[in-house]
This record gives sequence, C-alpha cells and structure tokens, in this order.
Amino acid sequence: MWKESETLELKSSFAEWREIIVSLAAFSNKSGGTVIVGLSDEGEPTGLSVGGTTLEDIANKIRQHTDPILYPSINVKTHGPGEIVEIAIPGSDNKPVFAFDRAYIRVGRANQKMSNEAVRALIKRYALPAFDEQEMPVNATAVMWNRAVLKQFGITGKDPLPALKKQALLKNGHPLNAAYLCFCETPGLASNAMVKVARFKGRDMAVFIDMKDIRTALVPAVDETIDFIKRHIGMEVEITGKARRTERWEYPLDALREGVINAVVHRDYTDPGTVQIRIFDDRLEIWSPGLLPKELSVKNLPRESRSIPRNKTIARIFHAIRLIENWGSGFQRIAAACEGNGNPAPVFEEKAGAFVITIHPKVNGGVNGTLTGTSKGTLTGKSTGILTEGRRSVYELIMRKPGIQAKDIQAASSIPIDTLNKHLRYLIEKKFIERRGAKKTGGYFVIK
Repeated sequence: MWKESETLELKSSFAEWREIIVSLAAFSNKSGGTVIVGLSDEGEPTGLSVGGTTLEDIANKIRQHTDPILYPSINVKTHGPGEIVEIAIPGSDNKPVFAFDRAYIRVGRANQKMSNEAVRALIKRYALPAFDEQEMPVNATAVMWNRAVLKQFGITGKDPLPALKKQALLKNGHPLNAAYLCFCETPGLASNAMVKVARFKGRDMAVFIDMKDIRTALVPAVDETIDFIKRHIGMEVEITGKARRTERWEYPLDALREGVINAVVHRDYTDPGTVQIRIFDDRLEIWSPGLLPKELSVKNLPRESRSIPRNKTIARIFHAIRLIENWGSGFQRIAAACEGNGNPAPVFEEKAGAFVITIHPKVNGGVNGTLTGTSKGTLTGKSTGILTEGRRSVYELIMRKPGIQAKDIQAASSIPIDTLNKHLRYLIEKKFIERRGAKKTGGYFVIK
C-alpha cells in the first residue's frame, strides 16, 4: 500500500498534470521524489489506461513549465485493473527549480511555495554557469586540439593554450565545455555532442539505407553532415555549353547548413539526446535537443524571431568564425532559401522535447522520392536531368578521367555492374556523357 510522504505523491489521472509538475519541482528542490499516476489518495488503483501519446504529452508539459527544465524518468507498470505511471526526479543540482514561474519545496506531504528569502538563498548556493561556460574535467594540455578550427578562430602557433586563456576559454587549467566541443579533435568526453545522420528507405525509420555518427569538433561536424546529406539527395545538373555547369539541389544547401548550424550551436547540451538529421523519401528533418527559449513562439516563426542564444560562448566562437550572425534571422534565411530553390515553406515544430525543422523536396522535382529528368534543346548543347548520388559519382569520375572504360568505373566506384549500366544509359540519354571509340578500347567522355 502506497502512502503519500515527503518523497511520494499520488495522483489519480493525468488530468492533474499541473499538480504533477508542481510536485516534481518541489521534489527537485529537496532531495527528490516520485509521483505515481493512477492511484487514489488512499493508494487504490483508479484503472488508468495510458494512451499512445500520454507519456510524450506529460514529458513535453514538464519541459515547457519548469525552469531549469526537468527531465524525470517515466515508467509504466501494470497494476490491478489498469496501469500506473511512475515519474521520478532526483534532487536538482541547479536549485531553485521553478514550476509555472513559482518555486515550491516539499514539506511533509505538501508542496509549499518558497519565500523570496529562501529562493535567494538557494540561488546563491546552487547557482551554476551555463553548460558551455562550465569546465570540462580534463587537463587542457592533454587535449588533442583541431589546429584548422583554431586557425579559423584566429589562434595559431604550437601552443594554443595562452591564446585560449586570453579568450577566457580556459579556467584552472581546464577548457570550458565550449572550447572542448568546438576545438577538440574528437570530443569523446561529451558523448551526446555527436551528430547522427541517416538516410531511411520510404517515409519512416523502419529501414536504414545509410547512417553515420559524426564525433568530431562542432565546426567540421557541420561540413561532414552536409557532405553526408549531399550523398543522399538528388541534384539536377544543367549543362549549357558555358564554362560552369548549373547545379540545383533537391533541398537548398544554404537552408540545410543554416539548420544544422542552428542545431549544434543552440541545442540543449544538458539533454542526453543528440542532434539528428533524418532523410526520408519525402522530407528531411533536423532534430535539435531542447525547446525554443520561452520568449519565442514556434507558431510565429520565421517572421518573428530574435537572437537568444542558449550557449553564448559556443555562439561567440561560431560568430568569430563567421558561421553565424547575432540578429536571430537564421529562420528567415532558411525560409528564403527554400522559396528561392522552389521548395515548400519549411515547417518549424517542437516535438518530444526537441526543436524540429522539416523541409520537403522541390515541387518540380524529387517530390515524394520520385526523381524525373528530361532532355531538351540538344541542338544548342543544353541538357538537364536529375543526378542522384550514384549517377553523380559516375559523372564526376568520367569528368576527372576522360576516356575511362566501364570496367574501370566499376572498380573505382564498387557500383554493381547492372546498376552502373543503368547510370551510363541515363547519362548518355540526357546528353551528359558520350561513348567514343571502338567497342573494346573506347571509353566515356563528358559532353562539354
């Protein structure tokens, strides 16, 4: 039999979600505790049935109405004629925790509002700097620094530590988390700082086509992420006889880069999740752990926005490298890039405790995974078509090695011979390449 105590609260259903959040905040301001949903005040089961989105909904409400954000453990158990949900939270290391802009503390079996004096005392005792301004528990001399990124930041020379210290990026011989994440060759001590990228088959995550965990410093991680994306989205190439070909990507690269940078710079690094890029047949999603600042409304993006960086020091580094600006116009640039490339307007959402940007393919090509191409104006030497990653790799190999034969293309690319022959036929049909010479000794050439 359960009884309410200083560490236990009973609630009959999730209709009492506000009281649940207040109890969690009160527990976190003491030594921790558990809220059990699905039990009456007397500890009897109420026949609770947990719906498909119930746990996600309560987790989102907890994140939206607590400051600092609480991340409790939530577990469902069968009990009696129904189910119960145990929501447990430890004592916070960053007190006081506010619920609905008020601070509460657990006293006996009740949640009591904290006095202003008590709040000030907790702030003084538990105040912590922001995550990116905290010290990484590693000696700075033991860090393998990424010299290329340091150079972009303006730090050269064999020993970067004096310059990092001058920039207030070292403290007590330890790098700040911002310096470690931005300048360490492989920041392995921050396991959630990686970027996970994946291409899925179809419109859900049931089947992977390709995936990669990018574990390098944040700046080169952006470039690696974009390179992965480019391998898995379509590109339309137009050759008009001019010196340079025209490339039109299925998704606007400027918008993708802006979205990825926004994710790695402004994510919540206290959240154990990772930045994720999910590529489907009909859309591309950029997931960034953590919700928008409370001052911003996802419903008003991109027309209403301003710069409110969660990680000010990481943002300072990216600004110095000229990868971001401090005006809060990134969402507007994403929308403008989509419009300029012929893509539908991007969708901005908050889901499962993350900020998500969804971009759909161009309206006139690559929609819903359907790649099309046409050839026209051949008398003027103009040809167009959609180059998937496979076709593009074959085309670029022929461009680098004029006259190359099919067997050598297959050896260099490891593309199955049947697939390679399909790529070659497509490229010839669309006037990107041509075959010259005898059957046994001839090869493939790019049409200039």
